[in-house]
Amino acid sequence: MNDKITNNNILQRITPKSVSGWIGLVIVIILAFSFGIMTSGGSDSSDVTVHEDTAEVSSKPTIWTCSMHPQIKLPNPGKCPICGMDLIPLVTGVGEEELGPRQIRISNAAKELAKIQSTVVRRGFAEAEIRMVGKIAYDERKVNYITAWVPGRLDRLYADFTGMTVNKGDHMVYMYSPELLATQEELLQAKKAEKALGQTKSNILKETAEQTLVASREKLRLYGLTDEQIKEIETTGKTTTHLTINAPIGGVVVHKNAKEGMYVKTGTQIYTIVDLSKLWVYFEAYESDLPWLRYGQKVQFSSPSFPGETFNATISFIDPVVDPKKRTIKIRAIVNNKKNLLKPEMFVSGIVKSKLDNNGKVIDENLAGKWIGPMHPEEVKDKPGFCDICGMPLVKAEELGYASKTISDKDAPLLIPVTAPMITGKRAVVYVEIPNEDGPLFEGREVVLGPRAGKFYVVKSGLKEGELVVVNGAFKIDSELQIQAKPSMMSPDGGAAPVGHGNMVMPGNSSKKMKSKKQENKQAGSKAIAALNPLYDRYFDIQMSLANDDLKAAVKGYQAVYDVVKTIDMTLFEGDAQMSWMKISSAVSQSAEKGAKDKSIEDLRSTFLLLSKSVIELEDIFGHSESKN
Repeated sequence: MNDKITNNNILQRITPKSVSGWIGLVIVIILAFSFGIMTSGGSDSSDVTVHEDTAEVSSKPTIWTCSMHPQIKLPNPGKCPICGMDLIPLVTGVGEEELGPRQIRISNAAKELAKIQSTVVRRGFAEAEIRMVGKIAYDERKVNYITAWVPGRLDRLYADFTGMTVNKGDHMVYMYSPELLATQEELLQAKKAEKALGQTKSNILKETAEQTLVASREKLRLYGLTDEQIKEIETTGKTTTHLTINAPIGGVVVHKNAKEGMYVKTGTQIYTIVDLSKLWVYFEAYESDLPWLRYGQKVQFSSPSFPGETFNATISFIDPVVDPKKRTIKIRAIVNNKKNLLKPEMFVSGIVKSKLDNNGKVIDENLAGKWIGPMHPEEVKDKPGFCDICGMPLVKAEELGYASKTISDKDAPLLIPVTAPMITGKRAVVYVEIPNEDGPLFEGREVVLGPRAGKFYVVKSGLKEGELVVVNGAFKIDSELQIQAKPSMMSPDGGAAPVGHGNMVMPGNSSKKMKSKKQENKQAGSKAIAALNPLYDRYFDIQMSLANDDLKAAVKGYQAVYDVVKTIDMTLFEGDAQMSWMKISSAVSQSAEKGAKDKSIEDLRSTFLLLSKSVIELEDIFGHSESKN
């Protein structure tokens, strides 16, 4: 009874306005509770798991990073020590903690959107066409000189102009020689003595006379007289004061060194004759082309003088020394010129078709079973024998490494398309697609590349046959790894370690290196460092333009970088700092000038890698001024 009275008293104390407020609050609570029951649908083990996972994730400490410099990872919020931007929480995908340091997983939709394509690593014989330019020259072995074998006077030069074609045995010089006359007299006297002592009983006298006659004949022969001329002197018994010198070979007179009436000594050069039936062709090959070239290879070349006509030559020599100015190697080939179409000093362009095995040797199936001259590889025969040039025994092509006894697919090297590797300096990085149920998984690998074979690269190590390599979209994968501060093409050790405020070094593998570079900041005052800010700003503009695939904006950004570098006063830097600025600014200008002329977004990104290398080095040495905002 008392309780009722108490309740009634309480109710009487509540105003109508208060009653309506409480009723509304109760209705809201009931509706919310009912909605929770309807949507929950009961509780099961999966709900428990989700709540546990959520609790576990939320219990982990939050890592704070910079959106522009993802290598920055700090336990507390604040400012980026590099650019001064506000740090943001680092968000990781589900299951990323299970991935390797160079792995990244994306969804199938992201793969399609990024247009990432992969292909299989396969074995195949690397084939390439090496193009070279060259010039025709004389065959040094076909060059002969006509010289004076005795002292005397040149009374007649039958080949009286340069360029005359002569045959072997043609008369070339008619010269007077007193010594020749004395030697002929010796011959006639020896002939008479040999005849007079022909019937003597003394064998010693006979032998002496015969030896004297032979010596006189040999002396005249060494003076340039032919056997017929010597025999004529012995038969007629008449001497002559003049000597006729004949051509030792057929060819072209390329140089005339004397004139009629000149007195010459023994050994004086009178003519230079070259046999043009065989010529040398000197080609210029780049250093990178050397793996594709070897002795005995066939070269097809053409000349502008004979459009549509090709000639065949054989490589006979590869210069062991690189030209220090051109950075090329001379390749010498031999060509037959029986039709005399080719002329020395003609410019030609040649092609060598090569095939490599897995050991990097050039192989040629056409040379299998052939015999080759070890010193003159242009000498190729079907049977064993001797070299026609030097007389050395021929050697099997297989023993010289020019051919293989059996060629199978196992002998073929691994090949990947040229679009697969990303090459920077001495490193080459490829991304391998690993089949995974949770979505495409990509892993970065450093590989050792062999020579380039047309549209393919030879892989020496780092990949296996049958693996999938990314041939389109590798740059996008690499960019994502850079954003996550994982090892990538530009950062092989992961995120760089910049120096923060208070000389605090952030975590990273390159902290010692960057700290030492910061300590090298020589004679660079605050004005010099502040002058670099516009350069950094334009650099980040290019980065944003490339991220948005904005071709025009990126080109303008490169031009802006080029203009900014030109406006920075070099006198702001002193001593070693000035030398460092001149070196790096030159590299930045070259990259910016190239980027301003690029026509495709791919070329712009490639140039951006070069520019980034220089800008990062610039920031490492000089740093940046603090933001005033």
